[in-house]
Amino acid sequence: FARDIVVSDSIDETRVPNSIFLNGFICKKPIYRTTPFGREISDILLAVNRAYNKSDYIPCIAWGRNARFASHLEIGDNIRIWGRIQSRQYQKKLPDGTVEERTAYEVSISKMEVSKVNNAVNKQEESG
Repeated sequence: FARDIVVSDSIDETRVPNSIFLNGFICKKPIYRTTPFGREISDILLAVNRAYNKSDYIPCIAWGRNARFASHLEIGDNIRIWGRIQSRQYQKKLPDGTVEERTAYEVSISKMEVSKVNNAVNKQEESG
């Protein structure tokens, strides 16, 4: 939910209206693959913490160099990502054999980095 909505009079602030920044943890091993057109892609499920010990699980997609980088990430790694929210249509085959049109929402990553501070703390806690 939105905590604050501010009307912007500045064109500079709205130049990139569809942008998102997330700081979260890898909660499933990223899936690296190549599309039929030869593009490299990694599917990432990012757990983003919020108040009261709750988390949101955000599907993300990385392309090219970011996809190769993501393929080496491990469960529990803390990463920061910048990107945009996108939607796509797909068809889901139901148990009764019918096909249903659905919409998937995901973050298309344009930049990502590993948070070395949190990852170092996590590794230290694991070792003892």
